[in-house]
Amino acid sequence: MRGQENKLFAHIDWGLLSVYFILVFLGISNVYSSVFDPDNPGLFSLDTEHGKQIMWFGVSLFLGIVIFFLESNFIRKYAYWFYGFTMLLLIAVLFTSPINGARSWFGFGGVGIQPSEFAKIGVAMALARFIDQNSSSKESRSLKNVSGLSTLWGIIPFILKNKETALILGLPCVLVLLQPDAGTFIIFTSFLLVLYREGYAGNILLFLVIAVIIAVITLLVADTNFMFLFTKIKLSGNAGIIIVLVLLAGIFAAIIRSFVMKRNRKPLYRSLIGSFLIAVIFVNFVEIGYTNILQSHQKERIDLLLGKIDDPDGKGYNINRAKAAIGSGGFMGKGFKSATLANASQRHVPMQSTDFIFCTWSEERGFIGAFVLVGLYTFLLLKMVVMAERQRSVFTRVYAYCVASIFFYHFMINVGMAIGLAPVIGIPLPFFSYGGSSMMSFSVLIFILLKLDSERKVVLQ
Repeated sequence: MRGQENKLFAHIDWGLLSVYFILVFLGISNVYSSVFDPDNPGLFSLDTEHGKQIMWFGVSLFLGIVIFFLESNFIRKYAYWFYGFTMLLLIAVLFTSPINGARSWFGFGGVGIQPSEFAKIGVAMALARFIDQNSSSKESRSLKNVSGLSTLWGIIPFILKNKETALILGLPCVLVLLQPDAGTFIIFTSFLLVLYREGYAGNILLFLVIAVIIAVITLLVADTNFMFLFTKIKLSGNAGIIIVLVLLAGIFAAIIRSFVMKRNRKPLYRSLIGSFLIAVIFVNFVEIGYTNILQSHQKERIDLLLGKIDDPDGKGYNINRAKAAIGSGGFMGKGFKSATLANASQRHVPMQSTDFIFCTWSEERGFIGAFVLVGLYTFLLLKMVVMAERQRSVFTRVYAYCVASIFFYHFMINVGMAIGLAPVIGIPLPFFSYGGSSMMSFSVLIFILLKLDSERKVVLQ
């Protein structure tokens, strides 16, 4: 028995485990610095955020040890059960009292648990289980053929043919939007990267890129009036966009007519018409959603990102102060606990221990420290991708890509918020931002991956 345990631990990827401990250590030290109080300097005091963060790290280590003593088949077998449990939590949290306008937390005394953080684990496990079960079936091969999505019009048959996958991903998205928590909703879209890798998504990423471009253009010109082709005809934003879409459709139709053989034109014309109709509907959907669904603070964050609002000391205060703190760090930084903007006494940077924790790090460590931190996260992501590609188990490969996608989105969006390249939507930086739910969920994601990867050489029955 002891020999089997030693053999098991010998196959753990120590590179991933090492970078995990490095990031956790740096994260706790950074939280300590960001909220340091000379009157209460105790590192392990549970009255402080850093003390609680250390406690949550200890809980995470305990969960990791439990995971290592589980069998990989146990994790696969109960993947759907864990997914169902997390979905029940997302439903239950909707009946709690709102905190800051959202029903996202379960409160237990002075401790809060955010179920959407653990729902990411459930979705990753369920998606891996479903693709693993259907990876070699005839039905799965037909789904991949259908999901090639040679045109944007193919998005509808993609959803209809992949309804199980759409349900696994769509249910938590709907429940999270009901809280409402737009930031976590965006994180759940990261699983589309996994579907793309497994051949289920086809050109869905192209569809999303085009949709984002159209949405940005729509929001930029939605409230403006302009002259049409230097005439005296005034057009509102949406009307102008639709006319541009008509002109583009006409150009593509002319290209098809001129350069495509007659027998091949019909399907291309159908695709063009379908794409045009979807684009027109989407333009109006963006405007309706922006006007009637988004809350005022969410609109302000989008307008600030798009440059429609210039209010550095008002609505743009958070981003302005965050960028000021990062810039004040210079090349080498000011040193540990020496930040003058992102510190506990000045608090020029709002949420400096959570959403804007990157500001404290950058001000104290400068450009060099920021570069090192980006390098550590890059290594973490590349390590996960390498681990995914070396798997013989479809379940482990898909799960590894799910974890990599989640971490990529969190890292990209959080750093983007701090430097003004992404709207402020409350996305934590893994292992750096203060928070028990995020610390435990990110740790469990890592430990499950390490466990599954450690058994990659075992022939599964």
